[in-house]
Amino acid sequence: MTNNTQIRTKRISFILALLVIAYVAVDTYLFTYHQINTTTITTPVIIGLVVTIILCGLLQRFFYTWLTKNPINFSLGELFTPIVESENAIESMDATEILPIEQPMGLAEQECPPSQQSNQNTVNSDCPQDSHLNKYDSILVELKKKEIERQAEIMDAIREYVTVKTAPYLSKEDIATLISNIEYMAYDQPESYKPIRSNIDNPLRSPGLRHLAWNVGERLGVPLAKRAVFIKESFPYELVNATLEYLKLNLRDNVPSQIPIDVPDKGDYRFHLDVDNDDSQ
Repeated sequence: MTNNTQIRTKRISFILALLVIAYVAVDTYLFTYHQINTTTITTPVIIGLVVTIILCGLLQRFFYTWLTKNPINFSLGELFTPIVESENAIESMDATEILPIEQPMGLAEQECPPSQQSNQNTVNSDCPQDSHLNKYDSILVELKKKEIERQAEIMDAIREYVTVKTAPYLSKEDIATLISNIEYMAYDQPESYKPIRSNIDNPLRSPGLRHLAWNVGERLGVPLAKRAVFIKESFPYELVNATLEYLKLNLRDNVPSQIPIDVPDKGDYRFHLDVDNDDSQ
């Protein structure tokens, strides 16, 4: 479009230049050989043409602007349709006519067929307006909600398990501290661990503590190294001679203990509290 405009402008400029040169040549010839001064004749004509052209351009611009803002129906009885609505109708017809030739079976079942009525703005009430992709955000929110609910259920199960298994060896306050340490482990905040000491007359021993860390960490999906840090920081007196590397490698050993290994069922997080598996010595 720009190239055509430039070419047309160059041609008009060239023609105007030729006309000026031709006028000057004719005027010079007539004045030189025939003593005829054409200036007195052509000057009013040229001025009149220039004024007319300028006035025509201004009037054309004025009427174009006015008619654009105030459209008038010149069709004598035919229904007038504004330009904007016509363009929208054309775009709507184009969007309706452009249909995929072939579709996969899955998409063909999900997509809604267009309405065949004359009114293109009418929506088929039997067709769902939202596809599965449009429900992507709501699906993510629902999955996140279910995950939060599952984590809350896991923590409730852990609180019950820890209370039942450690009640003979810890005070009520120490059990509350131990549960807080478990929550810190779940949120990866080892700097918040607080030390606990089991009852002097009935202390927890290393095998039971290692198994406790494994059982709880397995439900939370915590790595073995972090489980070792958790149990070491929680019971520094009972595990004073155990290194983190030793605890990491022996969290799930097959030895008799006050708290035995409790392997969760596949896809489940619940503990087997109904089984009497106390192997304390």
